[in-house]
Amino acid sequence: MKVHYSVFGFLDLVAVLVSGASLNISGEAVTTRFWDCCKPSCGWKAKAPFSRPVLSCGIDDKPIDIDAGTGCNGGSAYQCSNQQPWKVNDTFSYGFAGVFIKPELTAGKIEDAWCCACYQLDFTSDPLKGKTMIVQASNTAYDVTSNNRFSLAIPGGNTTSHDACAKQYGVDQKVFGQENSGIRSENDCDNLPDNLKEACKWRFEWYKDQQYPSVNFKRVPCPTELTSKTQCTRNDEAELKGLVPSQAPVVSPSILLATLGVTMTCLFLV
Repeated sequence: MKVHYSVFGFLDLVAVLVSGASLNISGEAVTTRFWDCCKPSCGWKAKAPFSRPVLSCGIDDKPIDIDAGTGCNGGSAYQCSNQQPWKVNDTFSYGFAGVFIKPELTAGKIEDAWCCACYQLDFTSDPLKGKTMIVQASNTAYDVTSNNRFSLAIPGGNTTSHDACAKQYGVDQKVFGQENSGIRSENDCDNLPDNLKEACKWRFEWYKDQQYPSVNFKRVPCPTELTSKTQCTRNDEAELKGLVPSQAPVVSPSILLATLGVTMTCLFLV
């Protein structure tokens, strides 16, 4: 019995360390932009361990049933208009993003690793260098999986072949710009629905209309400024904030090596 305890105790210790490390995700990434009006990918049930999925809205821009299908495929659920970026000051903004993080950083997990998690983005390329955003992952950037990516949800920032925006807002789809590029100038923002104009201009004023700016990113606790709009909070937020004991206690290398030594010795004795 002692042998089995040593072996499995060590394996449990490794599992705990790996689990805790998955909360401290960080790295380098590129940012892009989108606004296709589709129901957010993180708006479906069971995408991740969270309080509830990201809110979706109907054509009246009011929250709709979780099970409603996406407007990009004949359904009635769309991205809520308030899931858009806004400036706090000249160097800091909040927003939402479609995320993709390479599996080697997430212990092989995909959406269950990032849906409704929040990330600090520190821009590293000019002219945005020195600026910071905190974004919540409300969506998933499926189309490019070779790099870590944060596709910022910006009205008029990009559109797709779907006509969901036309259905949601009762306008011509061309109002939201060209497919895969979006609108061309800040003046074009004035053609968007009123509740999207300010965020559209954010792209040109705060974000400087940049193409693929680079960032350093790290996971951070979600501020209420973001969760109040999505109503989505991950179950591991309390641990991340330090409100409950960490599931990844600090273990000194000497203890870890000693445990490994005892385990290997016991294995040879079996």
